[in-house]
Amino acid sequence: MNHPVLPAFCFAPERQRTPRRASAVALVLVGLMGPAMAVAQAVSATPPSAQPTATGVAPATQSDLSEGEVVRWDPRTGKVTLRHGPIKNLDMPPMTMVFLVKGAVPTTALAPGSKLRFRAEQQQGAYVLTHIEPAP
Repeated sequence: MNHPVLPAFCFAPERQRTPRRASAVALVLVGLMGPAMAVAQAVSATPPSAQPTATGVAPATQSDLSEGEVVRWDPRTGKVTLRHGPIKNLDMPPMTMVFLVKGAVPTTALAPGSKLRFRAEQQQGAYVLTHIEPAP
């Protein structure tokens, strides 16, 4: 059919749309799965020593530890106030703040004024000390 204004492709028979729709769905699924697959590949590519242990916390290395000074220790609540330097894994500048202490810790290690090295994590909205050792 020839039309004086509209081009011929406007009158072409209707094409099937299912392949296009199916490819669009496939692209969406690939887009959603991409980040998950990237994480899975990154985890499988890391050496076993850097992967989290069975407790879910990676072993602390010297470069992971931050330094701080105990300001206050409350053994009843399990909270310690630290004046600390930068905490690299949390991207946190130096400041004074309260941390929860998980597990048994010698009270001499948390005496006010004592210097220590620690690893802090954010767990369920709270900052938790997962590793504590005396500073050299």
